[in-house]
Amino acid sequence: MREREFHPESVRSILVIRLYFLGDVLLSTPVIAALKNRFPDARLSVLIKKRALDILVGNPAVDDVIIYDEPERYHNPVWQLRLASRLRRARYDLAVDLTGDLRSSLLLLAADPGFRTGVNHAGLGCLLDRRIPYRSTGHVVDHLLSALLPLGVDAGEETPSLYLTKEEQIQARDLLESRGITAGESFVMLSPGAGSRLKRWRPERFGNLAERIKKELGLSSVVTGATGDRELADAVVASSGGAAVSLAGATDVRLLAAVAAEAVIFVGNDSGPMHITASQGTPIVALFGASTPERFAPRGARSRIIWHRFDCSPCDQRRCGRPDGSCMDAIEVAEVLGAVTELLSEVGTTAAARGVERNTSGGEPSDNAGEQQE
Repeated sequence: MREREFHPESVRSILVIRLYFLGDVLLSTPVIAALKNRFPDARLSVLIKKRALDILVGNPAVDDVIIYDEPERYHNPVWQLRLASRLRRARYDLAVDLTGDLRSSLLLLAADPGFRTGVNHAGLGCLLDRRIPYRSTGHVVDHLLSALLPLGVDAGEETPSLYLTKEEQIQARDLLESRGITAGESFVMLSPGAGSRLKRWRPERFGNLAERIKKELGLSSVVTGATGDRELADAVVASSGGAAVSLAGATDVRLLAAVAAEAVIFVGNDSGPMHITASQGTPIVALFGASTPERFAPRGARSRIIWHRFDCSPCDQRRCGRPDGSCMDAIEVAEVLGAVTELLSEVGTTAAARGVERNTSGGEPSDNAGEQQE
């Protein structure tokens, strides 16, 4: 396919495609922000899965969200053709494919934008005017931002962002107060969940950590997680000696971010909540095991990474053959407590002392990131 020339002065509409999950869309927001900064007058649309919509609500860089619908439609050729036709009618001047799989590549081909760039993940780079080779090393945010290099876009200091409303912040404070965390009280946020068992620190160690944080630092702990993490959270609370309370199952993505914004520090596994917390500028102690911080360390907040690297690190996160326990078992409570103490000495023990500029939209979620569905 003949490569077309890129003419930045002609860009009036942009399409970004990111057909992965919630955390992937969050880590793509620096790309979205950099594009909007470079082309402030262009209308910027993002094609995502419905489950990731909460990440883009209120984002000032996003003018339009197009939903790639639920799985039952993925293999429906009629629906796929309707979506492709809609994208083609939009006549985008520029499209950036951050997914790079067969679906996104074919949609991009059907849309036929003025210029196509993106990640060559599935070997379909021939469909792009400029392509960025897929890299399995380096931080994923840097990899995604590299898709903008052919456009001459300077990403600057962009970091993942999730914008909250004032109402969501109030709702978070009310929820915390219902669990005994009074207004203005500093607390530590603990996140024991993760997508893989080999990425989870033992819940009893989280509980022991909460107990020592209360005894030595005078701070209570709040355990967060999805509905499926309730059992984990209960185990943490049971091991904490009364130093922790649970919010597992009580928050959606946006309310979790609002709770994270109120925390003085976050301690948790490599997971979506870690990146959500980083988007609010809350300091982080991140626990890594099967995955690698080189690729997934939190961006946008001060952090301490605890990772014991072994010959088998990183691994496929499916099974562990180490006879002396997994790499997460090598992380001791004392070293996590030391990292928490050190980080708190730098940033202070209240959220206000951090002086973090919050990502706040200032009101109700704006129409610019409203759901549009085929």
